[in-house]
Amino acid sequence: MKKQLFLIGLILTAFIGYVQAQDIDDEMVKQDSMVVDSVCHHRVYIHLGGAFMNDIHHRIPGLDGARYGIKNAMMHPCAHTIELGYTYMFNEHWGLGLGVGFQRLATRTNMNIKGVIRDFDDPEYSAQSQHNTKYDYLFETKNMIEKQVIYAVEVPLTAAWEYRFKQNPKIGLYAQLGLRGWFPVYNRSKVVDGSLITTGYDDYYDVLWEHEYCVNHGFDEYAIEGNGSAKLRCSFDLQGDFGAIFRLNNKTDFYVGLYCTYGFLDILPKAENRHNLCEPTTDPNKFTYNGLLGSNYEILYDQEVLAHYPTSTESNTTNVLREDVIGNFHWHNLQVGVKVGIHINACGQVEDSPRKKFYKKMTEAAQKYLDDTCNACDRNTEYIYIVPSCPDSKENGDKLTKKEQKEVTALAEDLENIKILFDLDKDVPKINESGDFIDKAATKLKNNPKLGLVIEGYTCKLGPEEHNRDLAQRRAESIKRLFVEEKGVDPSQIELHTYTNADKENNDNITDPSLEEHRAAIIRIKVME
Repeated sequence: MKKQLFLIGLILTAFIGYVQAQDIDDEMVKQDSMVVDSVCHHRVYIHLGGAFMNDIHHRIPGLDGARYGIKNAMMHPCAHTIELGYTYMFNEHWGLGLGVGFQRLATRTNMNIKGVIRDFDDPEYSAQSQHNTKYDYLFETKNMIEKQVIYAVEVPLTAAWEYRFKQNPKIGLYAQLGLRGWFPVYNRSKVVDGSLITTGYDDYYDVLWEHEYCVNHGFDEYAIEGNGSAKLRCSFDLQGDFGAIFRLNNKTDFYVGLYCTYGFLDILPKAENRHNLCEPTTDPNKFTYNGLLGSNYEILYDQEVLAHYPTSTESNTTNVLREDVIGNFHWHNLQVGVKVGIHINACGQVEDSPRKKFYKKMTEAAQKYLDDTCNACDRNTEYIYIVPSCPDSKENGDKLTKKEQKEVTALAEDLENIKILFDLDKDVPKINESGDFIDKAATKLKNNPKLGLVIEGYTCKLGPEEHNRDLAQRRAESIKRLFVEEKGVDPSQIELHTYTNADKENNDNITDPSLEEHRAAIIRIKVME
């Protein structure tokens, strides 16, 4: 049944992820024919948690979770966990997460119990006995405190939900619900206080060898120290978290909340892996202590109750015997506690500090002042537009062949992608992302000496006529030097013309006033004989 529940949970989780994936398009906003996603899908979280947990020891009289008043004892068993996870958010509210965590479970148990090892083989006792070489070895703990520690790896698969308050987006709610794989990797138990009393029973003579009279057989009261371990089983847990998130900045949230986990499977060792709580050795004064968590004491107690008190609710050894737990000694781990952590929005940008905001504001104000002073941005940088003009015939009037037309078209395509910038009243060209096309155009000119360029420089009506004509000439020459001196084109393939506002060609060739304001330079292609 529990495996079926686990499979159903996985199917439900996958279904939630599919349904939420259908809403992704609703979160997309189209701007200037570009699709812009309004949701950051990637979240990383780190959680630290502490919780109270249940145990199985309170079910059996004589096994109690250690209480106040007992030396070196804790009041309740507890669990501590650390988790690192990733959540993919399908939209602003729903997501699917996967993580990994490490957990430590700790408890202390006060033991005042009795146990028996049937038909114990004692070599010394068998040498003295002629009829029976074995006896029942009885032991009793007296205020023995055992500390138990379990370390486990957890792998949660959860559906996440997040909600921000519209009145105050810095505060919101966060919840997770899903399944968790729980895998114990280390278990240790250690006796920290108390004593062990041992006796023996020979059923042939029907004699109980009390520890006060048979010390030579190892029957005595001992203050022992020992360690034990057990191979616990894995489990699949139901996990739920619910709490509040508080925005620290655009990238980070602080989380605090409650969480609860419940294990579907019994984590106690299988019957074949259980052992006796305490076993004697060949040395009467030494014992092997195996630990309570993986022992068979619960099973022995269960069998004894069923054999001697099948219907009774009382016994001569305990005040209360609860029949509802007979035959149900399983440990389905339950934890209820608090988690705190950090949620990182992988797409977010951390807000600038107040100092950076101040400097940025002052810089923007200064730039605005400079822009207003210049009255127009075009006066800071002047553009030279490369507008290639393709001929239909050669200089002698002959029509171009198909091959020549193809060569002229290829050269024009390269020239169309060239952009040259001049600072105000300067003749030094600045090339912006046009270098490759200039190289390609220069290569075509060098490979075909019949192709040539006519570079025409223009200026607007601002400034004296003599100054503008000189400026147009210098700019045209600078473009020629770019092709000749830097790219290696033959000077005979470059022809220059310059025009100012006083020339008729200026108005005939630049019909668009906006181009005039930008001081356009027109390059014509010619085919020489």
